Amino acid sequence: MKFKKLLFLLPALSVIITSCSSDDQTPGSVVEPPVVVAPVPQKLFSFTPAYNLNIGISRYIESYEYDDKNRIVKINEGGPVFGVTYISEDLIEINQLSDVATGFKINSKRLIYLKDGRIELMVHNENYLSDITNQTKYVSADSTLFTYKNNYLSKVEMYRKTDYNPTYELSTKVEFEEHNGNIIKAHLVSMFEPMSYTVNYTYDTEPYVNGIDHIYQTPLQFSYYMLRGVLYDKIGKKSTNNIVKIDCDYHFQPVNHGISLKTMTIKRNLDSEKRLKELLFSGTSFDNENNLLEFKDATATFTYK
Repeated sequence: MKFKKLLFLLPALSVIITSCSSDDQTPGSVVEPPVVVAPVPQKLFSFTPAYNLNIGISRYIESYEYDDKNRIVKINEGGPVFGVTYISEDLIEINQLSDVATGFKINSKRLIYLKDGRIELMVHNENYLSDITNQTKYVSADSTLFTYKNNYLSKVEMYRKTDYNPTYELSTKVEFEEHNGNIIKAHLVSMFEPMSYTVNYTYDTEPYVNGIDHIYQTPLQFSYYMLRGVLYDKIGKKSTNNIVKIDCDYHFQPVNHGISLKTMTIKRNLDSEKRLKELLFSGTSFDNENNLLEFKDATATFTYK
């Protein structure tokens, strides 16, 4: 028979009388609190771009590997694989580890020079070696300069040289216009194609969502044609709000320009952690014969691990 625990207080002596039974805990035993394991923060594992022939722009799927400092150290661009080495706070080296080319091997190295956490210069050297003779078939190099105003990206200039043009020549220039904390315009001139057009951005009033500029025709895309995962947080301040519409105004294009984007609206979906999960693109484009084309809800996805 169990008795309730009683506490008797005597004037000169306090005596504690506790009833005992076979299922009581051993006197003096300590109950350990449960171990609480904090969840491991998840990082962006891959980005799958939206695909629709009528968009007229294509991108590779990007997947990432990280070191113990949460820095990207390997990038898979849908076939080509790149290794990233952080030589110092102001210098990053990117080497191509593998490729999907047939008949030749690509040796590619990029050096990214930074100042105050922003990219100022990127130098890229590339050569193609024959699989049969191991002789160089083609060599190219480009040098990209980044300019900032009020810590916002204001200009990107790419200079290029090849076996056929052995001196550096300006190949592409993009100038950006910032207003009230948002980059509202990009003007691109390509000397090689040649081509010239302006992109106008419309924003919402919501605070910037991390990753929103992983979309077509944004300053991030214009900064360099690949390796956006490494460049993402190194091209100055992000816009205050989120791009919801893009309008392209073409000043000059080659006759056979393919499909060109005209307008695009962007919708976004977040996951339960308030991270960007999906981007949905709808809009119009036109072909070589100026036929109007449409696309709707082409979806890009973000995966975290």
